[in-house]
Amino acid sequence: MATRNRAKSSTSEELTSDQVAENMKEAAKKIRETSRAIRESVKTLHESGAIQEMADATHEAALTARDTTRGIRDTVKDVEKSGVVSDTAKAMDEAAAAAAETARAAKGTALQLPKGAPKTRKMVKRGARHATREANAEGHQAKRVINRTAPKVKRKVKKLAKKASRTTTKRTSIANKRRQGRKR
Repeated sequence: MATRNRAKSSTSEELTSDQVAENMKEAAKKIRETSRAIRESVKTLHESGAIQEMADATHEAALTARDTTRGIRDTVKDVEKSGVVSDTAKAMDEAAAAAAETARAAKGTALQLPKGAPKTRKMVKRGARHATREANAEGHQAKRVINRTAPKVKRKVKKLAKKASRTTTKRTSIANKRRQGRKR
């Protein structure tokens, strides 16, 4: 594309009539060059078939969009006619009602237990309390035994570790002596 060159003028300098005429000639020359370049571009585009190709591609895309929209519309109508949506909604309502009824029945049953079997309820509570106490007592007793025997076990472990270390050291030194004997 053509570039723009502006005539330099300042408020202190005024253009002479020759300069104005020269600037006009320059502008006319640039207009002709730009027109020629545009004419050649249009001719090249026309000859290459790019414009027709673009128009055909746009037409094809529009037809595809139209056909897809029609297909979706037909599918939605089929689903609507089949009644699947309304049947699903009804089934969901029935399931929610059944769940609410089950919750009410379970609550009623739970409230009847203390009234119908007060002795059983008390016995279950007592048994649970007793089992909890026994478990806690056994836990405390096991902890005491571990704490009492832990120092003894620690001492035995240290003794065994020292003994193992001495044995390993002896074996290592014997093995090293044998290796040195073989090298000679």
